[in-house]
Amino acid sequence: MSNKATKQEITEPDKLQVLLGQISNYVLTHKRNLAVAASILMTVFILIGGWAYYRQTEETKAMNLYNKAVMDTIRIRMAGGLDATAAVKPLQEVIDKYPSTEAATLAQYRIGNAWLNTGQIDAAMKAFQGYLKDKSGENELTILVYNGLGSCYEAKKDYKNALLQYERALNAKAGKAFAGDTLGNLARTYEAMKDNKKAVEYYQKSMDKTNDPAMKLIIGRKIAILG
Repeated sequence: MSNKATKQEITEPDKLQVLLGQISNYVLTHKRNLAVAASILMTVFILIGGWAYYRQTEETKAMNLYNKAVMDTIRIRMAGGLDATAAVKPLQEVIDKYPSTEAATLAQYRIGNAWLNTGQIDAAMKAFQGYLKDKSGENELTILVYNGLGSCYEAKKDYKNALLQYERALNAKAGKAFAGDTLGNLARTYEAMKDNKKAVEYYQKSMDKTNDPAMKLIIGRKIAILG
């Protein structure tokens, strides 16, 4: 095979040089527009990076404050001097200072739980409903909120709405991990409604989902009494 260049190849301009020349001419002709576009793009990247850094910083500060609030609550409880107001105050501070953070969401749930555990049902419902209003999607914590809100309705003897909340917890994708407890809540509500047939049905389902031997024994006794 001959390595000699043809006359046409010698006389034709180099294609790469032509392309580079065209690019150079384009850049020179549109350099102002290109400079503006590059400046805008750089500004967008800086804003995105700055916002991400700011959000991460806020999340870190919020979580540190949340962890401190939880530890303070535990220490006071261990000392035997905790009431709901004392538990709620530091958690509310997390929500007030960092309202759009994950820590604020956790604090909202804990506030509801604190009110519920001390029998302050209206305050507990307000906190749980506030969580559901601000939280999009369903996760394990949302399932606990559904159950907590169900307990509030149950305490008010509003069994229809109690069942609704428990069913929401049971039917959610994230609810499988808590199925045993949720089924037990449904059973207890039907028992309170004097619907023994439904109560036994759900107690049996709860037993099938429960691994705790002590709970199985308690549920078995319930079934024996109601059945």
